Amino acid sequence: MKFNTVDVERMLLDMGQGRKYSARAMQLMLMVLLKEGSTHGYQLIRRFAQLSQNSYVPSAGAVYPALAYCATQGWVLIEEEGRRKMYSLTKEGQAYLQEQKEKCDYLMQSLTYRGRKLVWIRQMLAEHNSDEDLKAAQEQTGWLPEFVQVRHSLKQAMFEQSTASLARQAEVVAILEKAIAEIRNLPKESEKCSPNN
Repeated sequence: MKFNTVDVERMLLDMGQGRKYSARAMQLMLMVLLKEGSTHGYQLIRRFAQLSQNSYVPSAGAVYPALAYCATQGWVLIEEEGRRKMYSLTKEGQAYLQEQKEKCDYLMQSLTYRGRKLVWIRQMLAEHNSDEDLKAAQEQTGWLPEFVQVRHSLKQAMFEQSTASLARQAEVVAILEKAIAEIRNLPKESEKCSPNN
């Protein structure tokens, strides 16, 4: 079986050395956020927090070097505004983002996914899971409780088969590949390379 190169690249974008995202991923995500308009670095950090329900708040030590690198590539313009710096996306940056659209979509989706997952984890850890609380979590995340449960059940089923024979693992792979193909063939409902979703 060959690994899908897009999936491998997605894993690499997420993996940094002790960081939540790689430097390359951080650069792309910052540029996506700059599509909303010019802003200060602190406001970009707060936007990460907002999109991820505070599950990922990058440090200044991750954000400012990424912005500086983007500026050296001509993708981001840095303008002095008193003692602060204002960052904006250049036309070259917009063109580069368009070339990297699939990666941008994935990264921004992964950021919002972190936040949604955190909301559900908090809900599941709560002492009382009332219908009102589940409805509030659904409204906040856009996820059905059944959607969350089936994902958990799938992870549990995979765990239960983790010591199975190679033949049994092959059966599991065949079942999941069919399901994955069906899910991926569903029509896409929205574009994801926008932080406003």
